[in-house]
Amino acid sequence: MIQVEELKRKHDQNDNTACGTTFPAIGMTYIRWGRTVCPGNGTDLVYRGYMAGSAFNQTGNGPTNLCLPEDPTWAKYEDGTPNGDIKAHVYGTEYEIGYGGTFTPFLSSITERDVPCAFCRTTRSSSIMIPGRTNCYPGWTAEYSGYLVSMLHVHAAPTEYVCLDGNPESIEGGETSLNGHLIYLVDVICGALRCPPYVNGRELACVVCSK
Repeated sequence: MIQVEELKRKHDQNDNTACGTTFPAIGMTYIRWGRTVCPGNGTDLVYRGYMAGSAFNQTGNGPTNLCLPEDPTWAKYEDGTPNGDIKAHVYGTEYEIGYGGTFTPFLSSITERDVPCAFCRTTRSSSIMIPGRTNCYPGWTAEYSGYLVSMLHVHAAPTEYVCLDGNPESIEGGETSLNGHLIYLVDVICGALRCPPYVNGRELACVVCSK
């Protein structure tokens, strides 16, 4: 009769050798938005890619942000739209931070540039994104910090809030404004949200932590 410990060992071994890559028995993944590398504090880069999502002026598609790998592979496909446009869409993402002379916390302009992402795996077993904080609570390790971003409040397509790295990169050759999926800084609006401690109109920071 196979013992429980032996079953657990076999299960862990199978998990750790998936895709031909060996990882520790514990771990958690997260996406570092706006960067092409992982922090290097006990993390591995799974892949780098391009931030993508719904177009700002479309009401359908998916509400989540995607980190599409820079080296896609394909299954069955049909190029173009010979039977009409009866499909969902996904668009690359552009920074709209600093657009029209609005506030930007970054040293150099990234407005209208395309947004990269890095899919990271930490050896720690839990990871969380904390909006409204620049540092982690005691006992947690900071993976990266930055600013909360999302689609503009008047746009047709809602998206999830994500934490953009505080030192963002951009994709080379992606300077043209094509206005697909867009990200903006997020301001506090007082009311049901308590002010203080929050401040009306102030941009929210964020931090990704692991433990």
